Amino acid sequence: MSNDTHNASYGQQIVRRSHFIKNDKQNFTYYEPQVQKPNTKSILLTLLYFPISVLFMELMVKLSSGLNVSDGLWFTIIFTVFPSCLLTVIASFFNSERVNRGIVFGVSLFLSVYYNAQVVYYNVFGTFFVINSISNGGAGQALNSVDMILTAIKSRIVFIILIFLPIIFFGIFSKRLNMFNKSTRQAKLVLICTAICFQIIGISFVNLDKSSSDTKSSYILYYGELQQNAVCQRFGLFTMQRLDISRLIFGSSSKIVKTDSKPSDLPATADTADKKQPPNIIKTDFEKLSAGTDNEELKSLYEYFSEETPSYTNEYTGCFDGYNIVFITAESFSQYAIDEELTPTLYKMYSEGFQFDNYYLPAWGVSTTDGEYANLTGLVPKSGVWSFSQSAEQDINFPFSLGEQSRNKGYDKVLAYHNHTYDYYDRDEYLTNIGYDYKAIGKGLDLGENVWPNSDLKMMQNTVDDYIDADSFSVYYMTVSGHGGYSYNTISERNEELVKNLDYSDEVKGYLAANIELDGAVEYLINRLEEADKLDSTVICITSDHYPYSLDEFNGLDELAGHKIDTVFERYKNAWLLWSGSMKKPVSVKTYCSSIDVLPTLLNMLGFEYDSRTLAGTDVFGGKDPFVVFADRSWISQNGMYNSNSGEYTAFKNSENKDDIDALNSKCTNMFTVSRMILDNNAYEKMFSYEHIKGQ
Repeated sequence: MSNDTHNASYGQQIVRRSHFIKNDKQNFTYYEPQVQKPNTKSILLTLLYFPISVLFMELMVKLSSGLNVSDGLWFTIIFTVFPSCLLTVIASFFNSERVNRGIVFGVSLFLSVYYNAQVVYYNVFGTFFVINSISNGGAGQALNSVDMILTAIKSRIVFIILIFLPIIFFGIFSKRLNMFNKSTRQAKLVLICTAICFQIIGISFVNLDKSSSDTKSSYILYYGELQQNAVCQRFGLFTMQRLDISRLIFGSSSKIVKTDSKPSDLPATADTADKKQPPNIIKTDFEKLSAGTDNEELKSLYEYFSEETPSYTNEYTGCFDGYNIVFITAESFSQYAIDEELTPTLYKMYSEGFQFDNYYLPAWGVSTTDGEYANLTGLVPKSGVWSFSQSAEQDINFPFSLGEQSRNKGYDKVLAYHNHTYDYYDRDEYLTNIGYDYKAIGKGLDLGENVWPNSDLKMMQNTVDDYIDADSFSVYYMTVSGHGGYSYNTISERNEELVKNLDYSDEVKGYLAANIELDGAVEYLINRLEEADKLDSTVICITSDHYPYSLDEFNGLDELAGHKIDTVFERYKNAWLLWSGSMKKPVSVKTYCSSIDVLPTLLNMLGFEYDSRTLAGTDVFGGKDPFVVFADRSWISQNGMYNSNSGEYTAFKNSENKDDIDALNSKCTNMFTVSRMILDNNAYEKMFSYEHIKGQ
């Protein structure tokens, strides 16, 4: 090809993508490459895509969960800007338009799935899951039944579809998004600066609301023990997850709140135990312990314990001394399952035993296993983790657990059982860690059938022979027959003939039918104890892991109660059965108490030595003022009830004293912080040893 031909071809190529300019002075023409002007609307659309999408999904989560959208709306907007801007920068990082759009699509899909997973999880459990649950496989374990998942999805299908709208929008208008040419570099810099500024503004406003006595102050929610629901309502789900991850990596920065008013300064009840009685404590030199450590959290714990008011020995101290022990955590059990005709054995235990008429079972962050943790340790579960799993992983010492205490006292058999998969929620690790020899399906327990859920009665029939002939035994059961959902529960179907004529919905009938299996299991246990002449020397304790939350979507609790249930307090009112064949008459207990009070009350009754100052719960009969705390930091005292969500305090009609709300808010906060510190720092290991306990 000649040079002329080549030049002509080259000029034609330029003409096709250039514009012609005439220069009269030089009398020649030249071609200036055309630069495409940035599309302002396109860039603006790109800049707003993630901020609007994330904020939209945040609002959908709040609406679907019944959270107060107006509470913290501005905080949610401010804290949404930071991650949204960063996502926009990340999604425009590469020079390839195709790669960047692929990133946008992938991130949008992940966010849609994540937010919807939280919607479904909250619909079932009344809380949001955290990273620790995902890393342990807990979300999949907790949502064990496909039918339960489908039921939850069906009930929130409108919100689920709406949460997918941003990715649908992207699919339609993706070609109009434009952050891929060099002219947008300045816009990206503005985005980064904007993100940083909004984050600084948000944290500044958080620090302005720094009341240490308000359990729902922005400062407490942001820096204190993680309150999933409250943090989501105030700051948004994205921020809740960020704070959760931060605590997992760096730990919690919460501290014990110092108050002018100590628990001992608060008014005492009229019927408290005689304060001349010896206290339930183990003599400990807290000053020496504090001087021997550089750990600031341990120092603050030692100071707190040294100033804490103990509970006292009382008329029930040692009333079950030397007795065999059977402790049952009954899946989804409640007072509504106690019926003279349907569950006569449970009714017998309530009618003849201790009648705790103001007993509450708070719902913690990790469903069943947190319920067990409260029951078996007397501590508030740590937010954001599986507390029992952490205790096993880190070999945390619980010297006051019934398993360890029973071994220390020389019980011949110290056993635990569960009629589901042995490693579900890491039970094989944490029940062993607190002193039990453990059996479950896949680990020494064969019930002869593979059904969900399995039979409590069959578990009892297959385990009693392990210990009934022993001179002494301490046994723990975690049941499963009462597990929801009740329209497809194998046990509910097995007992449906016994409830078919009841004037309830099918869902409620299923719940009652499932608890008939528990009643049968307890009946079998009592009969075997009686045959072995050990009924009068055995104490049986039954409580639950959580309220039957599977009934909520069907208004089942309202149906059972016969009225609309208050969801702040009444929802968590439950049953605690404590009975022995040796009891001659029932004992009516009106004191307000909760699941963390079960262990210290039993320790006192069994005559075990423990330090009441170091447990979050208290002996119901030990002379300390009753105090029930809930996961949302609401509480009930002897004088009234405080709703942390509304800030409303309601005094009881016959109350002679008025509570110091600020002091009790601080006490509530401290119960969560102290419980977390005990777990994180293995505090009991530092303070007590079995030899120490024996020496008292």
